[in-house]
Amino acid sequence: MKKEVLCMSPGRDLDIEVALNVMGFIWLKHLLQFSAELAVKWLGTTADIEESGGVYTALTKESEMVSLKLRENFDEAVPSYSTEIEAAQQVVVHMESLGYAYISEKKIEQGRELYYVNFVKDGIDFATIVGHSAEAEAIVKAALVTLL
Repeated sequence: MKKEVLCMSPGRDLDIEVALNVMGFIWLKHLLQFSAELAVKWLGTTADIEESGGVYTALTKESEMVSLKLRENFDEAVPSYSTEIEAAQQVVVHMESLGYAYISEKKIEQGRELYYVNFVKDGIDFATIVGHSAEAEAIVKAALVTLL
């Protein structure tokens, strides 16, 4: 899985992986299901469930998820973690709340800026990401590799 994460390009697919595997997003379903054609799933948080007053529920069974179709704009609540540094900083804050120390170093190699990012917990290095010219991408990939 580590290799697949490192090969992903920045963008929505990577952002969704970060949302689900790092930031605590979950698949949601509207409880008012009139037919299978109307039943949709999308990404949200447990706060969305609480704020809905019982109208949304978390999907827990894989079979349930497969049978539902994606809502249009199913990922609208997911920030652009892999391309916007402000969103990537949310990942850093979340990782720190889990007890990880964030280590980042910017180097210039062969005339290019490269970001080396690492998350450390209890003195153990979990992932070193090298050679990323975009800091946001380096942050999210390091977080994913650390938690997968």
